[in-house]
Amino acid sequence: MSKIRYWKIMVVFCLFFPMMKAQAQSVDERIGHAMDNQLWFQLRELYQEEGEQLQTPFMRPLSEFFIAHFFNEPDSALHYGDYLLEHYQDELGGSLPSLMYFMADDAARMGMFSYAADIMHALNEALQTAGLPSNPIFEGFERQYAALHAAGGFTLEKPEKTLRIPFRYYSGKRTDPVMIFTTALLNGKTIDCNYDTGAGVNVMSHQVADELGLTYVDSAGISVDGVNSQTSLFAIVDSVVWGEIVYRNVPFQVVDFSTGHEEADAKLEEMKFQCVLGSQLMMPLDEICFDFKDCEIIVPHQPSVQPAYAPNMYRSASNMFIVSLYDERTEKEMYALWDTGAAYSGLSNGYYEKNKRLFADIVPTDSLRYAGIGGVGYIKTAYVPLQYRVGTEVVGCDSIAIALQGDIQASEYDMLFGLPTMTSFDKMTINFQNMWVMME
Repeated sequence: MSKIRYWKIMVVFCLFFPMMKAQAQSVDERIGHAMDNQLWFQLRELYQEEGEQLQTPFMRPLSEFFIAHFFNEPDSALHYGDYLLEHYQDELGGSLPSLMYFMADDAARMGMFSYAADIMHALNEALQTAGLPSNPIFEGFERQYAALHAAGGFTLEKPEKTLRIPFRYYSGKRTDPVMIFTTALLNGKTIDCNYDTGAGVNVMSHQVADELGLTYVDSAGISVDGVNSQTSLFAIVDSVVWGEIVYRNVPFQVVDFSTGHEEADAKLEEMKFQCVLGSQLMMPLDEICFDFKDCEIIVPHQPSVQPAYAPNMYRSASNMFIVSLYDERTEKEMYALWDTGAAYSGLSNGYYEKNKRLFADIVPTDSLRYAGIGGVGYIKTAYVPLQYRVGTEVVGCDSIAIALQGDIQASEYDMLFGLPTMTSFDKMTINFQNMWVMME
């Protein structure tokens, strides 16, 4: 891998995700369309089946890069990203900043925080040299990666055995769980933490950060998305002990958990909802299994046998886990945001708009109010039956909310697959090595 200092980064455009417009050949057009629209399952399938027919040379390593990045092969992503920067900068055009941002993320996932900071520094320097506006997100991540490197890097220690770590439903009821809480020691202090697959980063409140005496790294510009987006501060917790697992130098985004809504804030205070452990702590474990019956999170000594349908999950650009389901209504694949931190499930307004002809007579019958970091949201909904397949499990649901206006979190996805839907199963296994979900 060549070093950052040898790259001559020529930034022409600074749009976050402007992919190239494919030319001429039908395979090139279809693969370009999948990239433009962030259709990563389709890109993977198209490239595997028809990639040899590509006529545009740089689209091969670019396809390999995106597939490796979104399906959690960071070493391969860095290899292809490095190759693209050396050979195809002109062809990358406005997608260059996105590629480098993703490369830095891949380096960080491999524990290479100095290298991740160097990548972001090269990008930020190139933007400045080109006379383009600075990007506070890019600058913030450069500082965060540098701080993690200076602290010794994020690491974990895990005993060589299967671990079973208890959790509790906030409500005490599996049928209406609200949230999953698990106990961890942060710098030796016992904290109740929400264990949230829908959180791409670890998050804590200013109150918890102050109790732990944390020092903030100046990272203005990094946003955390809850109900609304909020600019965060950044801190590093020396140790997080979860069961017998010990994490060192753990990154946390620090935000204001209040919503500005009196009733919602009182409820959040009652719940003691102040800390979220996200996918940053899950993915290095390779695999976790939620035993919803016995209220345990199982971390197996050896990962499970990969099912034939794998992968059926990818990690999105915003660090969300997206799972492919087969929708019996439309007879097509649908994409669900997999979120143990969501106290509700539903079909998004995006799904409704795409399939409006199937809901010609539907009218709003209810409204859903939900609260979280940054505010309170309201959605006009109706209820419809849903039958879908996840992995090999065919599931029928008599009544699920569908957003007729506004949204049910993340309109770009078809469904928010929240905790109440998950707990209708006995077990849920999420494998991060090969990116698959299995429900039992």
